[in-house]
Amino acid sequence: MDISLRTKQLNSLFSYDKKTELEESHLEIIPFRFTQTRGASEIDEFQKGLTPTGFCPMTDDRIQENKSFSYAIFTPSGRKKNNEAIILLHGLNERTWEKYLTWAEYLTHTTGKPVILFPIAFHMNRTPGLWANPRAILPWVSKRKEEVANVTNSTFANVALSSRLSQNPLRFYASGRESVYNMRSRTASILCSRKIRPSTYSLIPSGRYSRRSCY
Repeated sequence: MDISLRTKQLNSLFSYDKKTELEESHLEIIPFRFTQTRGASEIDEFQKGLTPTGFCPMTDDRIQENKSFSYAIFTPSGRKKNNEAIILLHGLNERTWEKYLTWAEYLTHTTGKPVILFPIAFHMNRTPGLWANPRAILPWVSKRKEEVANVTNSTFANVALSSRLSQNPLRFYASGRESVYNMRSRTASILCSRKIRPSTYSLIPSGRYSRRSCY
């Protein structure tokens, strides 16, 4: 099947609200909920000190969409338990999983392992909806072009990220640290639910949990 067509099909089926059956590939997309706990107080304290931006006057620690959010798992249909899983992350300033859905489907279908689509801090669905609303954010694009000399490529798609990092570059580090805490918390709860000893596992750069893992 043409990949662009399949991308559109998967994107139309993808949901954070309900399980989706992919009959052609014998897979399921299952949504789960994550609420930040590990390192939450440390993260909050650090985020309180980061200067807010004009389009988002609240401090980062008060953005609830970043603290509690949904994520999805592609998994073979009908399988109750798995001994391995793949964690699929995404690029900087991503807003949707659209272009990653065919990757997740292919990886799950060819390896037989669940693929966890996990969003990093302040990306995907971990931001207020306003940040991805062109009509609401365009005035801030114009404002940024006025404030920063020689800015020619500022758009509604990147103004939230660029403005927040310009206001305080430490956000890059803080968001990365928060994302690591979140993934450690998620994988630890997975291992505990399967009664697997966390000390025998390590998260490696490929995004795959080494040796054995499950969701």
